[in-house]
Amino acid sequence: NTADSEQRTSNDATMENQTKPKPPSAATPTAPTTPTTANGETLLGTPHSELSSICLSLLAAFVLARLLAVVSALATALAAPLTGFYLMSTCPTVESFDAKRELKRVLRGDNLPEDHPDKPKGFIGKALAKVTATIEAEAAALAGCSVEIIDIIGLVKIAVIRNTAAKTDYYWLGAVNRWRYIMARNVPGETYQRMKRD
Repeated sequence: NTADSEQRTSNDATMENQTKPKPPSAATPTAPTTPTTANGETLLGTPHSELSSICLSLLAAFVLARLLAVVSALATALAAPLTGFYLMSTCPTVESFDAKRELKRVLRGDNLPEDHPDKPKGFIGKALAKVTATIEAEAAALAGCSVEIIDIIGLVKIAVIRNTAAKTDYYWLGAVNRWRYIMARNVPGETYQRMKRD
């Protein structure tokens, strides 16, 4: 009986030890959980990284814009005097404008494009246009056509031939070592009379 009572006491002690809850171990602390999205992506640090990326992009764009503005201003400041110097150094002289020769070129259609209906075609057409232009130029010279050259601050020149016989003004632009024909303008006879009186 004594042995049976000791066996029951030992079994009761073992069951009591098994059912008694164990205290949590202080040596293994639990790791803090990180907030996640529905897809399992972590949210820690995401807003800060996106904000930093946006700030860096804006800063880079601002610096690039300022750099381009400085370069553009510098290029403009250098281009203006260089262009002016180039135009002044290549502006044709007044003596280089041959009024009779330039007028002949215009009258025979040298300035017209190839597909223009008034452009002389073929050898005969070009020869007739050349003869006609020579006659008209000589007639204009005999009629007393005037030549006026306007100098625009030494950069370019504008030449005007006033053909009183044909009541037409012809304009050329002198720049970059050349005289370029611009246009012809019909002028009423009263305007020529007024210009003579003035």
